[in-house]
Amino acid sequence: MQRLADTDENATTEVKVRIVIYFGTQTGTSERFAREVEQEINQRYGKSVRVRTSDLDGLNTQNAEDHFTSDHEPLTIFLQSTYGDGEPTDSSLQFVNWLRDQAEDGRLPDILKNLTYSVFGLGNSSYEQYNAAAILVDRCLHCLGAERLLKIHLGDDDKNLEDDFISWKEELLFAIESRYGLGVSHQQLHVNVLPSYDVEAVSVDDAKQSELQVANAFTKRLGKIPSQHAPYAASVVNARELHSPSSHRSCVHIEFDISGSGMTYQPGDHLGVFAENAFPVVQQAAACLHLPLDYSFTLSIPTGAPASLMEPFPSPCTLRTALSKYTDLLSPPRKVALAALASTATDPAERRRLELLSSSDGKGEYATFIMDSSRSLIEVMEAFPSAVPPIGLFFAMIGTRLAPRYYSISSSPRHCSNMVSATVAVVSGKSPTGRHHQGVASSYLARFVPSANDNNMPVSSLMESVRVPLFVRSSSFKLPRDPSVPIVMIGPGTGYAPFRGFLQERTAICESGNTLGPALLFFGCRCEEEDFIYREEMEVALKNHTITSLDVAFSRANADRKIYVQDKLMLSSKTLFQIIKGTLGAHEGRIYVCGDAKGMARDVHRALHIILMNEGGYAAHEAEEIVRRLSETGRYQKDVW
Repeated sequence: MQRLADTDENATTEVKVRIVIYFGTQTGTSERFAREVEQEINQRYGKSVRVRTSDLDGLNTQNAEDHFTSDHEPLTIFLQSTYGDGEPTDSSLQFVNWLRDQAEDGRLPDILKNLTYSVFGLGNSSYEQYNAAAILVDRCLHCLGAERLLKIHLGDDDKNLEDDFISWKEELLFAIESRYGLGVSHQQLHVNVLPSYDVEAVSVDDAKQSELQVANAFTKRLGKIPSQHAPYAASVVNARELHSPSSHRSCVHIEFDISGSGMTYQPGDHLGVFAENAFPVVQQAAACLHLPLDYSFTLSIPTGAPASLMEPFPSPCTLRTALSKYTDLLSPPRKVALAALASTATDPAERRRLELLSSSDGKGEYATFIMDSSRSLIEVMEAFPSAVPPIGLFFAMIGTRLAPRYYSISSSPRHCSNMVSATVAVVSGKSPTGRHHQGVASSYLARFVPSANDNNMPVSSLMESVRVPLFVRSSSFKLPRDPSVPIVMIGPGTGYAPFRGFLQERTAICESGNTLGPALLFFGCRCEEEDFIYREEMEVALKNHTITSLDVAFSRANADRKIYVQDKLMLSSKTLFQIIKGTLGAHEGRIYVCGDAKGMARDVHRALHIILMNEGGYAAHEAEEIVRRLSETGRYQKDVW
């Protein structure tokens, strides 16, 4: 199959510029954006350009230097995502580390003098290290002599990442035209701007057989390490509710059997979970498409498809499977999805409204109707009933792929090597539009808890009949190698999850004859009687000296004043200062924070500043510099969301 990105080798004399677009993605967003940029460049400039798109995962130390020091592709575009507290994505980690090492070495300041580049960052401003990976890439490229085509653009997923991307793309295209003397090619008139998969109907039996083969492939890894692209389908061996019956909220402890999977992990790593949409949501989507759930089909990429059209999910399959396992139905739709819906609307008023929402002139309308209202794809399709897309277009442009959800692992393999656990807060509540919103993954995992089984099926049968695709994403959120190093763990609610693994690890270390250093645990919840999760385990750890202190903040226990973990930190300011300065125990201590990035993590950050100023007499800027150095040296680590 030939895509539009391929060009006639005999036409190389017409090429004015060669471009490579690299993406560093964790959930697929930067890849989708990168392929959209490639598609638009090809549409606008035709054979005047030669452009390709590639995952940064394909760059290693040797070929990165060979590529960037040559002038074969002088214009390089980077779409770099940041996840966690300023970390590069898994796929881009090796490249980012290589780039940073080259820039810090200082011996080859002009190694990238032949390179012109542009960086678009994908991040979230609720994180303290906002877009840190993209900023690092931009700074290092410039330090090594590369020339900026335009200044770095930072996309903010906490506001409107879609509009940030569109604004950057418009500036990028203008800069390319100005720099390389390109004009819009008439070739674009022959390009299908709304790509669609080819669809072939098949029998239900064929679809079921194919689905079974896919499921079997995920349970038989044949010695391969599970990954995001090839997860392991694990069985659930334990699931229980952690909140008391008096709580109006829910938090689930869930354990998976990973024996024989080849999956390994360390405390502090993350568990990637592929969940499924709830059946009522799937029914709504099928109704919007005017198709039965057992409609069975195969998707394939047509000849001449643009580069933006990604590989389809495994098929043949039924519509029920496609909507359950592979389609994001509850996130707000992107503008390209609205444009695709507009092309199918038979009602003129609905078509005009969708066209406005998807246009640059409709930026305000899109923000109000879609983003501010958190209006899901299902809600949008129900609001425009005359827009009934064929499924080839729907799965290509409208219903994006359901991404894995990540959870901090709440166990240690030294406690049980064949099991991995997660601690999951179940998301449930009213959306701004009045819809009852349930988190896709959290509500899916809550089904395994006996009391949450709506079908009254014995939980053992449910666990045996359903397997959950999993993989491990490594993290730098790790205990010190020397167990005598003092540590401070700060994690309210499900932020305690990685520390449960830390405690299991420390228990095993102690039982093997090693000496443990001081360990302070700060935990927070609303009410002692409702959501003090893992209380018994914490108290046993305190009794066994796995931890040396346990401070719990109950934010709803006092009607006059809410007490949070940062308040408890202030009450232990002298001890925390000693740990920071290295005067408690034989080593300088480490501080770990896990939980909400917007509120708790920022408040803890401020509390550390105040402690340094009060206990050490530092000025504000000196305290900030100390905290910055703690973070850079790995003594202050955050796992936040």
